[in-house]
Amino acid sequence: MACLAAGFTSLEPQFAFDRQNIMAGELWRLWTGHLVHFSLAQRLLDVGTLLIVGWLAEREWGSGPTAIAMLLGMPAISASLLLVSPDLIQFRGVSGIVMLLALAAATSIWHDHPSARPGLAVLGVAAAIKTLLDASGMQTPSSLPAGVSVAWQAHVSGAAIGWMAARYRLQRMPRAGEAGETGIQKL
Repeated sequence: MACLAAGFTSLEPQFAFDRQNIMAGELWRLWTGHLVHFSLAQRLLDVGTLLIVGWLAEREWGSGPTAIAMLLGMPAISASLLLVSPDLIQFRGVSGIVMLLALAAATSIWHDHPSARPGLAVLGVAAAIKTLLDASGMQTPSSLPAGVSVAWQAHVSGAAIGWMAARYRLQRMPRAGEAGETGIQKL
């Protein structure tokens, strides 16, 4: 995924989340809008954070479930943008998927490693403050070019989907002592 998000430079307009083109039937944009970017700086920041949270998610969930979460998360985030953000005309970037994986991994870590909770709480509060500032229209540090606003709705949607996926996974995990299982085996 990181390799795909790092490429596509010349094809970015053809693959961006573009409301008008999606509504005209170009449904691939529900996925590909997450793989293209507005600038090199945005691409580098997004791919760098994707590598970090992707590693954490894969460590917590395994490769297969992490890949499934990303592949299903892309159109889910895009669909939420279509439904709840009618003024959002175009979106580019993998930051919604970064938030999905971050919340999925953080929820699993919160559950499995209680000693990590204070650090996770601090990170969560910082992310919430940044999102609230972006949503209020305040100018926050960004890797986006002038005139392009942060699509904070994608971050909120990704976080919500990641949290729901983690809660679902945790509910389906075998409990210690059931059928000789001690939990999900991590590779």
